[in-house]
Amino acid sequence: MEQKLKMTVLLGFFLGSMSLTCKEQPKKDVDAGSESSVTEANSMPAYDPNMDPIKVEAAFSKVLADTLNVKLYEVTLNPGDSVGMHTHPDYMLYVLQGGTLKVYPKGGSPQVLELQTGIGFISPAVTHSGKNIGTTTVKLLAADIYRARK
Repeated sequence: MEQKLKMTVLLGFFLGSMSLTCKEQPKKDVDAGSESSVTEANSMPAYDPNMDPIKVEAAFSKVLADTLNVKLYEVTLNPGDSVGMHTHPDYMLYVLQGGTLKVYPKGGSPQVLELQTGIGFISPAVTHSGKNIGTTTVKLLAADIYRARK
């Protein structure tokens, strides 16, 4: 019961914070010749069901909710577990149980992340793979936000 209450509080906090951060910014008039006329849609990769984190990470993921364009799931990676290349839309990550991951961004250099229990962050869309290179099991609460782009 206590875990269910914690998850409900986390979900409520997350949805509340996302409603504040995901509101559209007022549109500005942009000169047609201006370089700043690149749209936000250009930074968002097209949705590919074969790259969906839940599909790629199926052996490590448990879906908790999939509603209102938010997919909430828990990822559990034991030492040595690897996940293949997958794409997140905008997403939130909360560390339920910390550890060491090596993340391989598509087209970028690998990064070692020392994740502390209790930290969280919000990130724009990304394509990456990863591996638990530590000695402890890592548990993450992830929420992918599927919102319309213009």
